[in-house]
Amino acid sequence: MRIKSESSVIRKTIIFIVIQSILIAAVFGVYVNNSYRNIRSSQVSSAENLVEVYGRELDNKIQYADMLLEQMIYKNDNYSMLKSGKESDRYYASVRLKEMMEEAVSANQNKVTFVIAESTYNTCLDFSNTTISYKDRDYLRSFTMEKASLGRAKADWKIEKIGDASYLYKIYVWQNEAAAVYISMNSFLGTGNTGDLSEMAIVLYEPESKVIWGIFGEKPGDVKEGDKLVDITEFAPRGKEYVLGAENYRIRAYAKETFSFKFLQLDVWAMLTIILILFAYTMFMIRHLRKSIIKPVGKLQRNMEKIQLGDYELRISDEFRSKEFNLLKNTFNKLMDEIMGLKIKSYEKQITLQETELKAVKLQIRPHFFLNAMTTISSLSQQGKNEEIRRYIDSLSKNIRYMFRSGLHTVTLDEEIRHVENYFEMQELKYPGCVFFYIDAADDVRDWNIPQMLIHTVIENEYKYAVDINSMLTILIKAEPVKRDNEEMLRIVIEDDGSGYPENILDEFNNSLSTTPKDGSRVGLFSIKRILEIMYERNDLFEISNIEPHGCKNTMYIPRTPKHEVDEHARINID
Repeated sequence: MRIKSESSVIRKTIIFIVIQSILIAAVFGVYVNNSYRNIRSSQVSSAENLVEVYGRELDNKIQYADMLLEQMIYKNDNYSMLKSGKESDRYYASVRLKEMMEEAVSANQNKVTFVIAESTYNTCLDFSNTTISYKDRDYLRSFTMEKASLGRAKADWKIEKIGDASYLYKIYVWQNEAAAVYISMNSFLGTGNTGDLSEMAIVLYEPESKVIWGIFGEKPGDVKEGDKLVDITEFAPRGKEYVLGAENYRIRAYAKETFSFKFLQLDVWAMLTIILILFAYTMFMIRHLRKSIIKPVGKLQRNMEKIQLGDYELRISDEFRSKEFNLLKNTFNKLMDEIMGLKIKSYEKQITLQETELKAVKLQIRPHFFLNAMTTISSLSQQGKNEEIRRYIDSLSKNIRYMFRSGLHTVTLDEEIRHVENYFEMQELKYPGCVFFYIDAADDVRDWNIPQMLIHTVIENEYKYAVDINSMLTILIKAEPVKRDNEEMLRIVIEDDGSGYPENILDEFNNSLSTTPKDGSRVGLFSIKRILEIMYERNDLFEISNIEPHGCKNTMYIPRTPKHEVDEHARINID
């Protein structure tokens, strides 16, 4: 279908947005001009009134608690009897004080806990007209007893964290006796007569340290008890502070820095008219944007997602009304064609290079094996050991068939072990009684795929550098599953009790990025290192070291699946 004309959707969109912005600015101008100051004034006045009412309620609680203390202490001879030398006097004094305390506390309007303590005979009485756990009650008793042991102390209202909760308390201490009234902060701050506290909080704090001891209303962000006033960032102070009857503490209202619509009263009709016009215009603009931008972008996005999921042959075929989207579509299709062409060429080049390198590494290993085999046959021939030569050639043919399978690929651990056992049998003819070997590999790991010739190359290196016709060498091979870097791997450890690796070989192998030995020795070990790097894209899978008192240790880590592999039909697998 041929599109008659194309227009710039971007230019139209900009014009629409400018017009809409002007209308929005007009709405906000009228709104801010006629309402902002009145609303702020109302908010401050409302906050001050709220704090005044709330502060009086808190003062009433403090006053009732003071009256309770005076009632329990004034002209009460029972306290002196608590220090009597007679146990009976102390007992009856405790009973009378307990009865007085229960009667006074039960009649009190506050939810309080009253505690009496005498430290000389360790007497402690308490009563609460609210629910309190045994643990919290024990904290208050211990705290009061500790104060009583001071002998004397100034009686002021204080807030302190006792145990797991904070309390407003006042305590009289005289002659190792103490009487205290405690109000939990939750009970002290809780009230149902303060009005609406949405988007507002009343904060109780200590004026000198600016430490917050309680918050009533909506919590201002993550601020909690013990924080400082400066930590309140989401709310701002409103109105004046209120000094409580406990003069060491203040309360003040904090409110969100937001505009509250509930205070709107003026110019409502003017604003409503402008908003209706703006709404109608916005609907028209949204319809235009949906047709000109949203739908085309959606089509482009769906096609790109399909390409991202692997459908590289897909091309965008939709026709658009705007020239910008048509240009974008054509450019994208052209770029996809070019990218796919370059990607194919890059893959072909990568495959060729990796296959060549793998074959080169493989050819580094094989000559050593064949050279050693020919030398052994020659030596046996000179000794006239025809039967040993026959057995040796039979084992050698098995090894050759194993080695000359096309490509450098993985085999199961079980297959590699059988090949290594055959190799040990072959070398026994050359070095009779010189090598003792033991292979420890559980059945559950024998199907693990490892690079072909991996163990064989290390064992061949043992025979070349460690085996001596005049001594016995022990070789241990162990394979077990392990977790390494949060990945399941097969760890293969090959140890011997020979003389170990020279220090220069250890330094060059473990600390160098080189895959070729400088002196031409230990080619097989360096070849294994390179093979593991290519097949698994990691350079930390092969380590060699010496062990005490003598010997060497070869440790290899084989991941479950190789990244790159040349299979037996000479195809390269690139993960």
